[in-house]
Amino acid sequence: MAPGKQNRTDQWRAAADAVAAIVSGTHREPHAILGLHPVGDGAVVRVWRPDAAEVAILRDGANPVVAERSHGAGFFEAWLDAPPKAADYRLQVTYPDGGMFELRDAYAFWPTFGDVDLHLAGEGRHEELWRRLGAHLMDSEGVSGTSFAVWAPNARSVRVIGDFNSWDGRLHPMRALGASGVWELFIPEIGSGARYKYEIVTADGRLVTRADPFASWAEVPPGNASRV
Repeated sequence: MAPGKQNRTDQWRAAADAVAAIVSGTHREPHAILGLHPVGDGAVVRVWRPDAAEVAILRDGANPVVAERSHGAGFFEAWLDAPPKAADYRLQVTYPDGGMFELRDAYAFWPTFGDVDLHLAGEGRHEELWRRLGAHLMDSEGVSGTSFAVWAPNARSVRVIGDFNSWDGRLHPMRALGASGVWELFIPEIGSGARYKYEIVTADGRLVTRADPFASWAEVPPGNASRV
């Protein structure tokens, strides 16, 4: 246990209502809870992996830190003595069958949609919205990946699904960027050609799946997924 960890537990543990919102898929700002969060001289990493039996935090030159399962549905939290940068740690996910893989934490990265873009989009005056919405290859904090952005002003929640997450919307909830109606998520290590759609919870609670109206291209029929 890290020095002082015991007396700061109430500071780095996520609040029960916030965890419940993540678990239910209704949190509009999942990055406020998930990902990397400095606390004092350390940091907490929170991970939502309902498909995982175990999650560990990997850093170069340091022993793996096995996260504590703080909610039975698959919400994990890990305390780190020193806060790493977003690009300096990875998640090691172990499945119930013993299978294991590593990935970067999508919730450690800042929004890729700028304030000016948000303002213009919110007023309906953005003349190059197609350049910002959709799926765009980019680097964030030195890490390559894809920025997903969609305008869904009446949605309760929006998630990215694709062949990179086995079409499981629970794994990649997007964040609502203020009152702009835009939902955004940067997913590291997603490259050109990946298939994807958006899973949307509508204002009346229906779950619908939609292709990206701003996609650069799509798969060949009869498939109807968008492609990065």
